Amino acid sequence: MLAIIFSSDAFAGYNANFDGKVKRVITYTYSTQILIEVENQPTSHPECTVFGLMVIDPDTPDNIRQLVLTRLMTAYATGEVVTIGYDNKGSCVNGRMKVFRVG
Repeated sequence: MLAIIFSSDAFAGYNANFDGKVKRVITYTYSTQILIEVENQPTSHPECTVFGLMVIDPDTPDNIRQLVLTRLMTAYATGEVVTIGYDNKGSCVNGRMKVFRVG
């Protein structure tokens, strides 16, 4: 008999969007995570517990994280409205909502 067990994160992922201007982009010299604040971002979540800043997962490959950071900084500098894709049911990183898309 073969049993396959999946964690609740096995199927978690990008399932919701919101639009807003990037208000803050925060990076640290001791971490690869990127924290962002965007207008209209959700203020509640069924699993995440830390609000105010969303996160680009530090486990995101370097080349992809750099593309996302470039997109965020361009939007921040120009005041452009972006679409943020996230998981409204799970996918928390250190209690923060994980960003899957910046468009």
